[in-house]
Amino acid sequence: MNDQSELDKKYFIDDTVYNCAFCKRRNVKYTLENHFQFNWSKEKDCHVYLVKCSSCEKISMHLSYEDIIDKKRKIEWKNVFLKNIDIDAKMFYSVPTSFFVTDSRIPSIIRELISEAEGCLKMNYLTGASACTRKAIYELLVCEKVQEGAYEDRIKSLKKKYPDTDPNLFDILAHIQEMTSDKVHEQSWDKWDSANLKLIIETIKAVLYDIYVLPRIREERSLQIQRLQENMTKDKKKG
Repeated sequence: MNDQSELDKKYFIDDTVYNCAFCKRRNVKYTLENHFQFNWSKEKDCHVYLVKCSSCEKISMHLSYEDIIDKKRKIEWKNVFLKNIDIDAKMFYSVPTSFFVTDSRIPSIIRELISEAEGCLKMNYLTGASACTRKAIYELLVCEKVQEGAYEDRIKSLKKKYPDTDPNLFDILAHIQEMTSDKVHEQSWDKWDSANLKLIIETIKAVLYDIYVLPRIREERSLQIQRLQENMTKDKKKG
């Protein structure tokens, strides 16, 4: 069977199923609630798609420069996207921008910076995306109280602090060029290109997941098992 894990990183799986950014459910049905367009510039139109999750019923917004509505068919009287296209690739901006970084277990200051970086990247605002990404890394070091020494040494300290996380992730962050100052200045560095930004953002997200999300999931599972054991013991005593 082909590896389809990449689908977990997408918003839209196909024209009827997606990964919800709000309730975090994957492969859940959605409906296209509304579609309209406006003038992005004198020469270019922008299409707005409002999508509703069938599970939590919250609505996300997605922007595209293309009209990808299937004019020949509707489902339950609602518009639908064209079949057999990469819907995600057609969107240049979505709100929420990413179903991953909205996880409340990640510190809000880092979560917002990563979200803004991804939004800037989708719109090809590379200077803004670069600044937000750099700032997110520094805020991570602050949150983890790794503030002594040069940048590379601080990343190495973080690597030692979390030995269960893939060391290659920290190595990627440690070797980022120009990460030598403790503060972000608009004129301090050249912008990164989109390929570097995608790599760094995905790396940070993977590190954040290991540091903040995965331990909480393990704790919640342990508590659930503990409760089940306690209930089983109570039932035995009653019997």
